[in-house]
Amino acid sequence: MRKMKKAMALALTAFIAAGTLAACGSTGSTESKTASSSGSSTEATASSTTAASSSAAGEKIVIKVTRWGDGAVEQQLIDEFNKTNDKNIEVKLDVIPGDGYGDRLTTSFSSGDGYDIFLSGEGDFYKWVQLGMVAPLDDYIKNDTAWSNPMSESVMKMGVVENSQSYLIKDYNPMALWYNKDMFDNAGVAYPSESWTWKDLEEAAGKLTKKADDGTFESFGFQAQSWAYAVGCYLESKGLSYISDDYTEVEGYLNAPEMAEALDTYFGWTEGDNRISPNAADTDSYGDGTAMMINGKLAMFVTGGWAKKPLEDAGVNYGVALLPEKHTAYYCAAGYAISRSCKNPEAAWEVLKLITGEKASELRVELEAVFPTAEAQLEAVKAKTPDEHKALFETLEYSVSPIGMRGKVGSAVNSILDKTFERIIFKDGSTSDILNDAVKQVKEAN
Repeated sequence: MRKMKKAMALALTAFIAAGTLAACGSTGSTESKTASSSGSSTEATASSTTAASSSAAGEKIVIKVTRWGDGAVEQQLIDEFNKTNDKNIEVKLDVIPGDGYGDRLTTSFSSGDGYDIFLSGEGDFYKWVQLGMVAPLDDYIKNDTAWSNPMSESVMKMGVVENSQSYLIKDYNPMALWYNKDMFDNAGVAYPSESWTWKDLEEAAGKLTKKADDGTFESFGFQAQSWAYAVGCYLESKGLSYISDDYTEVEGYLNAPEMAEALDTYFGWTEGDNRISPNAADTDSYGDGTAMMINGKLAMFVTGGWAKKPLEDAGVNYGVALLPEKHTAYYCAAGYAISRSCKNPEAAWEVLKLITGEKASELRVELEAVFPTAEAQLEAVKAKTPDEHKALFETLEYSVSPIGMRGKVGSAVNSILDKTFERIIFKDGSTSDILNDAVKQVKEAN
């Protein structure tokens, strides 16, 4: 089911995380089918026996955890756990830079000494399961009657792949339209409204794009990013999808004439002397969308809640609006999984609960400046949200799963989008032909 139900909106308000390394997409891994894809029940029983024997012998059960980015929250929780737990478990954390994280994961598993628990972005949720690297959590959840799940049902469902609970969510964000209010005011342009079409956005962006006397650009009205999630939000809000509603077909969707026309319009905004969006060279000069907005060089862009803290730290007078037209937008998530190669999955389950629990959620608010995943902590966040940022809540009514989470076919589409967009941008054939090639690639992969 792609569409989030309207009733889920309040339960999903923690999407408005600020300052986190958002998942949003692939971890850049090189695929490797080295992990076992056999069932987990026998493995869990055998591993439990091994764990019990180790514990009885007085040996520490070592659980290795890995993630990218800042692991301050995990480290604090793990340090306390290692000092106080009575389960004879020792947890070791390995924090890896974002670049190459996925490759590091597959390399570690192919060596036969992989991590017991690993973090994934939602763009790779399906892929890691497909490669046999993820142990289902359903039995652990069912049998752990003492566990008090801090998350709402809707948040838990973000970690479900092929009807199995594969991940527990660490943080998540919505995508929305962010805009610099001062730039709108100075240009005498009305703020984005719920009635906006993409044509309205284009016209406003033209008024907000400014040039110096020498013809150089001083500011741009909108950033038409080549980032697949921003492009996906644009297409979905226009009622277009790369894939059928049942996640099985790309023919007539990914290569639809309407899709080609929409992509030509979108990337056309970055072209020529009258462009309304920075192109790749402009971005190299001025920085990403957040940096450009902070420096008064960008009026609007599509991004997630992680933009909140840097914009506020820089004192930017910003607002957040729903995307134009259908308002449909992706959500982003990061989740922890237990590896199938884990030799002590029951011990790993104890650690997984620790780093995704209510205390972890509380610490992420404090140390990562994100909003909580724990349902009980949401009311304070909602109460502190100013009216001009309310769209961060409202967009959740229209949130859909990113393409990489839409089954095997969607995962295959996700893996070829960057190259496809690159070809369109550099005019490597007609957009229709390029999309037809993309459809062939997806079919060959499936």
